[in-house]
Amino acid sequence: MCSTNETIAAIVTPPGESGVGIIRISGDQAFSVGDVLFRSVSAVPLAQRRDKSVQYGHITERNGAVIDEVLVLIMKGPHSYTAEDVLEIQCHGGIKVIQKILTLVLEQGVRLARPGEFTERAFVNGRIDLAQAEAVMDIIQAKSEAGVTRAVRQLEGKLSEVVNDMLQNLTTFITRLEVTVDYPEEDLEEIEVPDIAGSLQEMRDALEHMLGRARTGKMIRDGITVVINGLPNAGKSSLLNRLLEEDKAIVTEVPGTTRDVIEAWITLSGIPFCLVDTAGIRKTDDKVERIGVAKARSYMDTADIILLVLDGSHKLQEEEKALLQEIKDKTAWVILNKSDISSLMDKKEIEAYGIPVLSLSARTGKGIEALQKTLLRYVLSKGWDTGADVLLANVRHIEAARQAKAAMDRALHTLQAGLPIDLAIIDIREAWEMLGDITGQHVRADIVKEIFSRFCLGK
Repeated sequence: MCSTNETIAAIVTPPGESGVGIIRISGDQAFSVGDVLFRSVSAVPLAQRRDKSVQYGHITERNGAVIDEVLVLIMKGPHSYTAEDVLEIQCHGGIKVIQKILTLVLEQGVRLARPGEFTERAFVNGRIDLAQAEAVMDIIQAKSEAGVTRAVRQLEGKLSEVVNDMLQNLTTFITRLEVTVDYPEEDLEEIEVPDIAGSLQEMRDALEHMLGRARTGKMIRDGITVVINGLPNAGKSSLLNRLLEEDKAIVTEVPGTTRDVIEAWITLSGIPFCLVDTAGIRKTDDKVERIGVAKARSYMDTADIILLVLDGSHKLQEEEKALLQEIKDKTAWVILNKSDISSLMDKKEIEAYGIPVLSLSARTGKGIEALQKTLLRYVLSKGWDTGADVLLANVRHIEAARQAKAAMDRALHTLQAGLPIDLAIIDIREAWEMLGDITGQHVRADIVKEIFSRFCLGK
C-alpha cells in the first residue's frame, strides 16, 4: 500500500497545449506549499479560507516574478478526492508554464505522484473501495455511453452494495454454522443447516446470473471485438475499409498483403465495435506471414464475433471447410463476398455447418447495411441496454466471483450430503474471501499496487 505521509503532486491534464492546465497537490503540506507560491489580494493563509472555494491570483517565484495568472481550488480533507487536503492550481495550458509551476511545487519538498496514486490514496483512506477505484479508469476509458453508465454505477457503489450484502450474509452463515459445531447438544443442526443451505443456494444462483451476464459487461466496458478472417484475397481488408468508410488497410491482388493485425473502431447506433483485420490463414514459408497467421488464429479464440470472409467467385476450398469446422461453435457469420460477380460457391454447403451466411460485395458496398444491422441485433439481444442491472466487467472481478461460486457449490454439496459442517465452513469462508477481493477488503497489497499502476499519471 502507498504511504500517505508525504505530500504529492502531478499534472492532471493531458500532455500538450490546451486552454487550461491543472496541477494537483494532495497531503498535509498542500496548503502551506500553496501559500509559498500563490499571491492574491487576500493575505489569509489558504488553510483558513473557505472549503470548496476558488481563489484568484498569481503563481510567483521567490523573487516575486509572476509565472502565470491562476485559479486555485481549495478542497479540505476528508471531503476531497483523496480524503486529504487537496489544492488544485488551474493555469494556462502552455507546456512550459505547467512544467514551471510543477517544478516550483516539487522544490517545496513535495514528491511527484506515481500513476494512480491520487486514487490509491482515496482507497487507502477509505473514501472508496477497490471496485469503485477501478471504475475511475473505466469511466476515463469508456468506449460508449453504456460503458460510462456502467462505470458510474460501479463508482457510485452499486456493485459494492451487492458484494457487501453477500459478504454480510456469508459472515452470518459462518457464525450460525460454528454455533452448531460448538454446541452439538442443542440439536441446532436440523434447524440451521436446511435454512442456511437454502439461503446459500439463492446467493449462489444470483452469482451465477451475474457471471452469465459478464460477457455483456465486458463488451460494454471494452467494446465488441469483431475479427475478420479467411483465406488470402477473400476480401477481408476490403470489407474492413468498407465498414470504416476509409482506406485503412492496403488492398492488392497479391495474396498475403496483410501480414499483421489491423485494428480500427466504428460506432453503430452508439455501440462501439473494434474491427480486427487479420492475415489470410494459409500455410506459408514466409516467416513474417507465419507470425501474422498465428496472430489471426489467436484473435479468433478471444473474439466476441467472427466474420469469416469467403470468396464467392470460386468453389468452397478444403482450407475454408477447415475454418468453418473451427468456428462452427463460436459466434460467427460467414460473409460470402463478391456478390457483384457470378457466384460459384454453394450456399447450402456452407449453411450445413450451422453458421449464418450473409452475401455482400465489399467492392460496391451492397449488403453492408444488412451486415451492420445483423451486428447490432446480436449485441442488443445480449442485453446491451442493461437498465439498473449490476454487471461484472472487470476480469479480476469475474475471476473472483467465479471462484466464490465454486466455493459455494462445494459448501452446498457438503451441507446437502450431510458431511461434517466444518468442511462447509471452510468453503463458505473461501467464498467470503474471494468476494472480498472485489471490493479490496481481503486483497493482497501486490495486487492493489498492480491495479493502480495501470492508471494514468495525475489520477
